[in-house]
Amino acid sequence: MKISSRAKAILAKVCQETSYITIAAIAKELDVSAKTIVRELPEVETVLKRYGLELDKKTGAGIGVHGNMTACTQVLQLLDESRDEHTYSPLERQTVIISKLLQNQAPVKLFEFASILKVTEGTISNDLDKLEPWFIEHALVLVRKPGLGVYVEGEENDIRKAIVHYIYENIKEDQLLDLVHDNLVENPAVKTASLKETQNYLLDLVDVNVIHKLEKAVRDVETQMKYQLSDNAFVGLIVHLALAVQRLRKSEKIEINKDFLNELQEKKEFSVARKISEKIADLFAIAVPDTEIGYITMHLLGARNRYSSHGASMNVVDNFHLVKLAKSMMRIAQQETGKALLQNEKLLVGLVNHLGPSISRLKMKMDIRNPLLEDMQKHYPELLEISRKCVKDLEHELDLVLPESELAYIAMHLGAAIEDSDQLSKIEHRILIACPTGMGTSRMLASRIQKEYANLKVVDVISALHVNNLYINQVQAEFVVSTVPIPNCMLPVVVVNSLLNEVDKEKINKQIVVLGETILKQAAKMPAPYDFKTHLMQLNEYSRAIVDLLDSFFFAEDKEASTIMELCENIGKLVDRDAAKQKDIMAALLNREEYGGTVIRGNKMILLHCRSAAISHLTFGIIHLNQYEVQTEFETKIEQIKTAIVMLAPQNAHKYSLETIGYISTILLERWGLIELLHEGDQKLIYLELVKIFKEFYQKKYKILLEG
Repeated sequence: MKISSRAKAILAKVCQETSYITIAAIAKELDVSAKTIVRELPEVETVLKRYGLELDKKTGAGIGVHGNMTACTQVLQLLDESRDEHTYSPLERQTVIISKLLQNQAPVKLFEFASILKVTEGTISNDLDKLEPWFIEHALVLVRKPGLGVYVEGEENDIRKAIVHYIYENIKEDQLLDLVHDNLVENPAVKTASLKETQNYLLDLVDVNVIHKLEKAVRDVETQMKYQLSDNAFVGLIVHLALAVQRLRKSEKIEINKDFLNELQEKKEFSVARKISEKIADLFAIAVPDTEIGYITMHLLGARNRYSSHGASMNVVDNFHLVKLAKSMMRIAQQETGKALLQNEKLLVGLVNHLGPSISRLKMKMDIRNPLLEDMQKHYPELLEISRKCVKDLEHELDLVLPESELAYIAMHLGAAIEDSDQLSKIEHRILIACPTGMGTSRMLASRIQKEYANLKVVDVISALHVNNLYINQVQAEFVVSTVPIPNCMLPVVVVNSLLNEVDKEKINKQIVVLGETILKQAAKMPAPYDFKTHLMQLNEYSRAIVDLLDSFFFAEDKEASTIMELCENIGKLVDRDAAKQKDIMAALLNREEYGGTVIRGNKMILLHCRSAAISHLTFGIIHLNQYEVQTEFETKIEQIKTAIVMLAPQNAHKYSLETIGYISTILLERWGLIELLHEGDQKLIYLELVKIFKEFYQKKYKILLEG
């Protein structure tokens, strides 16, 4: 039997009551008007009569059920088993009302809302009372005229801001990302099933078919201009453009200060914005005025772009000034926490990269959204308070007031740096990291472990075949973390997945408990004398490995492969012309896969790597694929693979060569924007980034080996 959820709620209430209950009491509990409850009573009576029960209405007392108690119990059982006819909650009703009002400039009659939401006009009027402060907060006026209806008045800029704010307030950024990147590519007419019905009302504010066309248009401009946005910035821009298209179709134009528009037209981003506007004009047969182009420019200026090959004009404040401001913040944070933060280069770079776009957005009076704000306020209020103190000089100098969302971002940077500082004082356990090759998944695993565990020191990353008792005694490791089992090892071996999931962490935690909180006792050793010649030779090995990798770098698009086997076969053909060697390389790659899948979960990427006698030199490559499905290890989840990273090494490769090629997998998940670049970049962009990565690697090694 199909019963509305509101009728079910009323039935449950009256069947559980031993006496009468007033209509007002039920209405208050369900957060609707008394009229709405009265309207549901005929359905309630129909259900009760089927079980020989009667709904008694008594003036001054309310309503109650007359009949057999057993029958009441049967009704309650029916309620558990029956299907719901959806009834909107108060919050859901408000979502629908706001969505309808923001997209309609013409008045909407109350009975129209009442009909959609299956409540009385009195309930709608009550909902509007509750919503009025929200509209005021967004500089909008809720106008209610008897006989005419209800509508919103305000500046076009404020209306658009309110729409974007409400979308982000009610739909998570990852859902929007999923909507733009996946669902619309497959079928632009179908809204994602992961969204609730009321969330789909919000998406009516931005036509999904328009989003689909815009996605392709912006991607085309990105390719032409070599200007690539991060995923979140891309989604934010698409939402803004979709909204602009719909508003322009209704002749709702946005205004912008003329002097400010002239200033924007001098920016490099304005030419990118103009290209986008030209695409929009062609696609939708609408004129895009300069004011709209100005607003697109503002979005580009306030976004983080991915590895643009051009000089960035995006920051309102120059880089030298940003460094100065960041160091000032670090100095205050160090005074407040007592932690050594001033020398933390990672914190300095992180703050500078973050502050540039953020200050630009604030200067242009654009919102800064932080999906983790609530979590930060709840769990790390002390970090937020430190951030508040750190930004005082910045706010004074730039005449800005930083919102809580921005303070939370700064708090996240400071929190990570404080954790880095704390690691210095914790007890360390010495561990080895091993995998079948010692260069790919093991390097990624080492990076994840160092991030997750402050008290684990990775003394080496090696091939599982090279873990022997003599070597273990030399490095004085306490246990081994490996992606494959290592038989007859004198140390405990914890076998984990290269991406270090929660089950793996539990295994490592148990091993740490077994070891206890004690430091491995060692005989005091004299420091080894500095050997310039040995260090120079080691540096030479790194140089040779880098040159090999840059010379051998390849980029390919494989639209045919639909399985890992086919992909491995094609890799063999790409890197060697000899048929026998092609087969050997394919076999080595597949053999590595048998030890455990190398899919990088959640990133649409696979890291195919191996060592083989068929490989003569270090080789690194990127292959873009038609997405195909792979079932990930330890899970039933299906992973869509979009890009393959290929890392190949000779069977007898030197440990320093393996360390060099393995450095890429070490930073893969840590380096901001790298995964996006590997997915979206062309051969030139990826090669230039590879040069940057190996230059940084070489500089680090030079500093350690020759400068001490």
